Amino acid sequence: MKDTSLFSNYLFVIFFSLVLTLAFSSCQSGSQKRAQNSEKRGELSFQKRKIADSVSFMWAYYPADLTDDGIADLVFINNNAHGGYLGYFEGTEDSVLWEKNVIAKQTPGGEPFASGDLECADADFDGDMDVFAVGHTGEWDDANAESYVYWYENPGWEAHLIGKAPDFVKDMSIVDFDGDKKMDIALMTYENSSLSIFSQRAKEDWERVQYFEDYKNIHEGMSTGDVDGDGFVDIVANGHIFYNPGENPGDQWERENLDEKWNNQSGDWSRNATKIILRDINDDGLSEIFIGHSERTGYPLSWYERGSNGEWTEHVIRDSIPACHTIQVYDFDLDGDYDVMAGMNKGRAQALGFDSFDVTLFLSEDDYTRWNPMLIENEGIYNGMAEDYDGDGDYDIFRYPSHDASEMYLFENKVKQ
Repeated sequence: MKDTSLFSNYLFVIFFSLVLTLAFSSCQSGSQKRAQNSEKRGELSFQKRKIADSVSFMWAYYPADLTDDGIADLVFINNNAHGGYLGYFEGTEDSVLWEKNVIAKQTPGGEPFASGDLECADADFDGDMDVFAVGHTGEWDDANAESYVYWYENPGWEAHLIGKAPDFVKDMSIVDFDGDKKMDIALMTYENSSLSIFSQRAKEDWERVQYFEDYKNIHEGMSTGDVDGDGFVDIVANGHIFYNPGENPGDQWERENLDEKWNNQSGDWSRNATKIILRDINDDGLSEIFIGHSERTGYPLSWYERGSNGEWTEHVIRDSIPACHTIQVYDFDLDGDYDVMAGMNKGRAQALGFDSFDVTLFLSEDDYTRWNPMLIENEGIYNGMAEDYDGDGDYDIFRYPSHDASEMYLFENKVKQ
């Protein structure tokens, strides 16, 4: 018995030593990774320049390389309040205003363009970026009017009808919901609190496979990602989670309310308005949810993490960001972790009584338990977008200062200079 006990103790010592060695190696490799990332980057800073002027209510815009020259262009709808045209500013690295190009002055049905969002994606998988846009009379003219959704084929800009939405489109997402290698589309509207999902069968053949109507105060804020790790893209709309059933998106989508504070409000048009981004920050196949209130004050900027039991835990980044009309989640400082850009819509924040309109980068520290705020602008941002516009490996920022601004700016990331 004595010899056996000594042998067992000896095995335990060897096993414990191996565990410590592996743990040390893991920590060392993590430190080496951070050191390598530090060698690739310098001090984070941004160079600001104006890229467009004479625009009006440019609420819907999206950076994408339409011209295939390696520089992102900026696709936009001008005058979403009252209806306008669809176009793009051709990107350049030169310090000049970007050249304006008109894709279409109206839809094939004769409607002007207007929506709260537009997107670009390779709809037909031919290697170039196409444009998804909405025909509507304008939100401020008649928000209850029907919307007509098209995709415009690059090159040539031939219009293909996808379908209709019951009123003004606040958000859209272009993803492959059913795994058939074709792009599908989700559309969210405010007046009817609706969510529509269209599946693409062919270029000219789109079918609405789901229609959720009058669904508990849906207003604004939608993003997509795999929140349950089953390999299919789910939808988070205004704090409601819609779980993708799989290969047939026409089947029943299970639903869950992430947190009622994001959709239980009453009052005027500013109720239940959010900005949402989904991102797998832990690289575990599960998308975390970043959310803030886009119109009111007193609501936090938070991210939610799904546990192994399916329950959600809220992590507060900042207690309150008034009129938080921008959230973007990328590795801005190239340290290997995701950071969060969030900012105030100047026009709305002024109406709430504020006189400073911060745009802040929250730089992640200690595995997303701490956030180091970096102020990059104090004159507001509306529907801000991040994109590596020049292909140099870091994320730049497109900034429209307010919902009624007349100018567009680019903040070029200089972390790699």
